[in-house]
Amino acid sequence: MFNRVIKNIFVLSAVACILSGCASIVRDNPQPVSIKSNVKDVNIKITDSEGDTVFQGKTPAVVNLRTAKESGYFSPEKYSIEASKEGYNEHLQSIDSHISNWYIFGNLGFGGLIGYLIVDPMTGDMYYLDEDININMTPLPIYK
Repeated sequence: MFNRVIKNIFVLSAVACILSGCASIVRDNPQPVSIKSNVKDVNIKITDSEGDTVFQGKTPAVVNLRTAKESGYFSPEKYSIEASKEGYNEHLQSIDSHISNWYIFGNLGFGGLIGYLIVDPMTGDMYYLDEDININMTPLPIYK
């Protein structure tokens, strides 16, 4: 009886590993992204790849952003930040996405082909975004 229980636990654990992607186990989606600037209270507007505004506010801010497009399979999301403040040049910056090492190496041990081809690409957890964004605002020149 004890051997049967151990066997069932082992089988259930193996099935759970096979049916899950490694990056999906380790990464959060949406992912928190910290946005800071060298000047206080900079107005920021974040838009996604479709041009939709996903956040509008001031620095410093922590924004939860999806790492993949909602309708995409193997489609990382791309974001743009527009930063502005009176007396400073406007600043445009992107938030880059990258393929997670957990997706690449973790699925070797845990997720297998199902993690590589189905779970992580569908959840978007195969990607991660730059976690710390620093906006460098430059003052407008003063002419006399």
